Amino acid sequence: MDGREVYRGARDPRYTHANVYWLYSEDLERVGLSEHSKEDQADFRVLWFRETDFGTYLQEDGWERGEDIWSSLPRPIFDRFVNEGWTTPKAFLEQCLYGPMRVVTPSMLRKMPNVFVCQTCGRRSLSPQTWCRSVEEPLDFPTTEKLFFVDDDMIVYRPPPTSRVWDLLRPQQKPSPSDGSRGPEQVQEPRPQEQTAPPEAETSPPQPPEPPQ
Repeated sequence: MDGREVYRGARDPRYTHANVYWLYSEDLERVGLSEHSKEDQADFRVLWFRETDFGTYLQEDGWERGEDIWSSLPRPIFDRFVNEGWTTPKAFLEQCLYGPMRVVTPSMLRKMPNVFVCQTCGRRSLSPQTWCRSVEEPLDFPTTEKLFFVDDDMIVYRPPPTSRVWDLLRPQQKPSPSDGSRGPEQVQEPRPQEQTAPPEAETSPPQPPEPPQ
């Protein structure tokens, strides 16, 4: 398939939206899957595992793993985020909503969160606040210079120059000349909010169905 010699396993009965078959290498390593239409078995697509969650979700190579975002923050900011428990991507993003900095995870590419903005006090949050008169707005990306792709461990990843990730974010968002080559050392200091609701649990990055345990 796709020019690769692989072996197809039995249909995985856990998935009902399509007929899913796992693909294996000669060493019996699971390398991807084929997803066949239930109406027409000849109608199928092949998904390959990549080295990163971003690459797997977007089905593209070239994503580069960098350092964790914490190593780029000033020590006082790092200490405050850790002490406050703002250590997940969602909790981190919550503190950046008043400025231009943004973080994006693989799961956010599948379902982008919205921002709840209070019409009275101007508070911005990723969760609705019962004590505020909030309106729901799409998450914006003021500049790609301060947009960072991270996993659940807050490791920064750099997309390839031709990545289609920019089309998934917003039609008007295009990479600047430095995108895809800048390192995490250029992270700008986020502006923590004074009040923040407890962060919710993160969802797992979207990827092809996980192998049975």
